[in-house]
Amino acid sequence: MDIKNISGIKEVLNIFKANKNKNIDKASKVKKSDSVEISREAKRSAEVKKYINIVKNTSDIRQDKIKMAKEKIKNGDYFKPEVYEKIAEKLTKKFTIGDKILDSLGDDKDGK
Repeated sequence: MDIKNISGIKEVLNIFKANKNKNIDKASKVKKSDSVEISREAKRSAEVKKYINIVKNTSDIRQDKIKMAKEKIKNGDYFKPEVYEKIAEKLTKKFTIGDKILDSLGDDKDGK
């Protein structure tokens, strides 16, 4: 069906087309940007996780300490009475509770 000679329809269509083009031009000129803000807590949490991973992946064995101990053994530094006394003192402290000395199972030396 073709409708002709409706008064004002051409003017309305022309206005609509003109406005449509203006709106498209306006929309293309609008600069759109996204942004993200990370909270201080999230940054701290990420930093803590980073350090936890570093610690988890770091060896507990310190090669420098092992090398030093091997050299002391080789030189006989551990085979001295002073060293034996220190070891005995530390072991006694480790396995003493109050005035009782414990064996390795946690029982006192009387077996109680």
